[in-house]
Amino acid sequence: MDFRGRETGFREADRRFTETKRQFDAGSIGDEEFDAQRRRLMIQDDEGRWWAKSRKTGDWNYHDGNAWIRGTPPDYQPPPESPPNRRSRLKQGERLPSSRATLPGSALPGDMGKQRRWVVMAILGLMMVSLVGIVGIAATAPAYALVEGDSGKLSVEVPSEWKEHITAGSEPEGEKGKTWSSFLGENAGPSVAAVNNLDYWRTGARPHKGMYLVASRQLAREYTNDELVASGPNDYSASCQAGARRSFDRPPYSGKIQEWINCGGESDHTARTLVAAPEDRECVVLLQIGGYLQGDEENIQHILDTFEADCGSIS
Repeated sequence: MDFRGRETGFREADRRFTETKRQFDAGSIGDEEFDAQRRRLMIQDDEGRWWAKSRKTGDWNYHDGNAWIRGTPPDYQPPPESPPNRRSRLKQGERLPSSRATLPGSALPGDMGKQRRWVVMAILGLMMVSLVGIVGIAATAPAYALVEGDSGKLSVEVPSEWKEHITAGSEPEGEKGKTWSSFLGENAGPSVAAVNNLDYWRTGARPHKGMYLVASRQLAREYTNDELVASGPNDYSASCQAGARRSFDRPPYSGKIQEWINCGGESDHTARTLVAAPEDRECVVLLQIGGYLQGDEENIQHILDTFEADCGSIS
């Protein structure tokens, strides 16, 4: 896997984990959301090893195929040190309380053995909880494959089980209304598609799931995001109910996402259409994710987080 900007990726994951942990400790998010955010911060290195942040300590751990092992990611630069502790901030002449001071209700010498045993038991308990958290990541560790179209002009990471890939530098027109080239009446631009079963995807049969991605300069010039998010191939109104429409913002891209529900009258058959463009609108990215996607929220988010288009190289 060509992990571009790997060091930056680990540093950014450090920053995002710190912010997520702060929200978790403050009670702003719960256990489920915290773990979901933590899984999204997993990074795969050039050797194919997955790295994840420990739930309790925040240390990096990698999976060796059997277990999670604490380690240091390749070419890793740790985040800047936290501010000096209280001892380093003491003003001249100020003294720390004596470590021998006995607070009210503290253990007497005769209780020290029992206290040590409780401390050891508490530490072992915390270690077990941390281990369970890391093993939990191993059991649900996502696996993704990089799909590139037209020499890297368009790329995205998709679930590895979506094994059937179609890439095209010049998207074929195909069936009328089914591709952006047929909608535009000329080649729209490079495209990639990834599905779990191509025959099921084309017929809409259960349990198909997959995505279709196009980048186009011409569509960016002729249409707005609001016009494209539910038009042409992105118009699912014939078989689905239109759900919520919301803004999409993932620098340098911004745009719109349209949700489609109850496709074919089935509550677990859904789709999402996306239109997004960089600030200069040199090109526009059009994305469909659809199928029987129950339980695939993390995969959907990963696709939204990883698509890239090299607008300048698209003809």
